[in-house]
Amino acid sequence: MLFCILPGGSLATRDSSEHGNWVQYAGENITGSEYYEKDSMDTANGTENSDPENIQDQDRVQTQNRNQISAYKRERNQMQEALQLHKAEYQRATEDFLKVKTQIRTGKLDSNSNEAVNATRFYLNSSINYMLVHLENVKTNMHYSNGNGNEERIFAIDENLKLLEAEQAKVANASSQQEFVVTVRSLREIWNNAQKISLRGAGQTVSLKIGEFLDKSENLSEKLETGIEGLNETGVHTADLEIRLSSYNLYLKTAHEKKEAADSIYEDENATREKLVVANNYLREALYSVNKANQILRLIFDELKEYNLEEIYKIGVENSTGTKLNNITSINNTNN
Repeated sequence: MLFCILPGGSLATRDSSEHGNWVQYAGENITGSEYYEKDSMDTANGTENSDPENIQDQDRVQTQNRNQISAYKRERNQMQEALQLHKAEYQRATEDFLKVKTQIRTGKLDSNSNEAVNATRFYLNSSINYMLVHLENVKTNMHYSNGNGNEERIFAIDENLKLLEAEQAKVANASSQQEFVVTVRSLREIWNNAQKISLRGAGQTVSLKIGEFLDKSENLSEKLETGIEGLNETGVHTADLEIRLSSYNLYLKTAHEKKEAADSIYEDENATREKLVVANNYLREALYSVNKANQILRLIFDELKEYNLEEIYKIGVENSTGTKLNNITSINNTNN
């Protein structure tokens, strides 16, 4: 019987507690507005050229990007409202479902009675609605992010949306618990596949951003080392700077190792959902190390302000404050 196979709340609620709300694809924020908005404005501001035509081009690009960001924010807010609406509906349906389940277990209600069938139908239909709007939210964030391979992921999400809609039609026409059992098995498979697409896409996008940051940081570290050596040769006491630079490099090394560990899982097409969650946790650890490195970098440049190292200082400030990796606080722990 369905009431033995499908515990109350086992479908749609799993995604929110274990997944997140997209920086996050699967409801997750991991490639959310921070990256999209920053990347868009960086594209417009990236060329330093005083030529009037180039300035006009930059102004036009900035206007286009601002319009795109505004459109994204509106769509994101609409999606969040829809998620909350369907979540509330799902919670009501779950309460009714559990009451009916208790009545059946105590022998007060037949499992194939109209009341039981209707309660099950309402519960499954509200679960599917929640899944549908959740995946639409995932797709929106994928569309506006700059992650590699997002076209393929969006196509895969669309295929899962179609499958969910087909199962919803079956729920509408079902007349017995046994028919619902078949639908539930299909729903779990569809949902598991969709979650894996979301987790992998979110993680790979964040991993790409971390990689870009680490590439810049490696170059910066070399310049800092040269600059500090130069100060030492002029008689400046640089022991504290050298210790901080060593700590900075150590945190970067740790971030790189965690990123590589995550990437090795993402590259495995057969990785389970549980393994993908592990990979995203590696990225959370990498982000922690990146944030610690940025904190040390600020301390280093506070000391370097009094010396004539403007070029290094400028690069450091851009790398420390421009990357915005510290905006990402969670990859798979956001509740919707």
